Amino acid sequence: MTPTLSSRQRLLRSFTGEPLDRPAVWLMRQAGRYLSGYRAVRAQHGFWDVCKTPALSTQVALEPMALFPLDAAIVFSDILVVPDALGLSVSFSSGGGDGPRVGRPLRARADLDAWQLDDVQARLAFVPRAAAHLRAALPADRGLLGFAGAPFTLLCYTVDGGSSDDFVHTRTLLARDPGLAEAALSTLAAVAADLLCAQFDAGCDVVQLFDTWGGLLTRDDYARFALPALRAITDRVRAHTKGQGKTILFVRGGHHLLPLLGEAGVDGLSLDWRTPWREARTLHPRLTLQGNIDPVALFAGADHVRARVRALLRDMRADDDGRRCIVNLGHGILPGTPEDAVAALVDEVVRGAG
Repeated sequence: MTPTLSSRQRLLRSFTGEPLDRPAVWLMRQAGRYLSGYRAVRAQHGFWDVCKTPALSTQVALEPMALFPLDAAIVFSDILVVPDALGLSVSFSSGGGDGPRVGRPLRARADLDAWQLDDVQARLAFVPRAAAHLRAALPADRGLLGFAGAPFTLLCYTVDGGSSDDFVHTRTLLARDPGLAEAALSTLAAVAADLLCAQFDAGCDVVQLFDTWGGLLTRDDYARFALPALRAITDRVRAHTKGQGKTILFVRGGHHLLPLLGEAGVDGLSLDWRTPWREARTLHPRLTLQGNIDPVALFAGADHVRARVRALLRDMRADDDGRRCIVNLGHGILPGTPEDAVAALVDEVVRGAG
């Protein structure tokens, strides 16, 4: 029988294939608008102020850790820190409902040439500072995750200038001016890679790349445009951490891309709720898999949540004996999610995974 592990040990062992006492559990957007403490902070401070003030970012990152027995905290930040640091003037509406806006969208070569690369990591230094502050405040036996936006998803926002259902301008750019798209992706990858390395240096155990809009691409386009940029990041992280830094890739709506994603060089894949767990395991027997409970299921009541967790744990045990597995959602927690549903999810993992 596997001895009881600390949360941090459990998270790290998720990538080694060693036996686990149970899967680790953390949740995308576990610190956010569904929590009263976060809403209280945001009522007094702007979003960027929270991100750039270590005491505030740590306060909101620790709130879910105090409420639920999660195995890891995640640095409170945003994927759009990279385009903002490049001088593209990213802003958020006060309520957050309209999504982010990019004030200087990329439409031509001159726009790319205007990106502010000098001292870009200095302008991003608030992210590793937040990570270091959180690591110091977090109990030593809890894990810590950092993150960055994947290059294609960052490209979507920088070209279209904000949120979209289909990112017409970005996908048109891939066809009309692939050279410009590839140059922008290469730049975004270089900046994101250095940001992830800085987060590892600040004490993060694992990092996640969020490719929220990667599922919009065909396999051929993902292979041509997204994968080389992802590989540039994972190669850089692996070299910087001497192979110790572990990376997870999340591609929303990326079921059709599963056969390709092993080529990204990541150590784990975070599955969205539409991807059958065991199908992903068949394709990727050596990667850590994370996920993949539908965030909407948390609105259906605690009993339903517990049943979904038990079904996921059965799938994890069927092919992996519970190894190389992390419990998470198939996307971020939605605003308005009941706290008792989150509590039921985490409790079912902690108490019911044996």
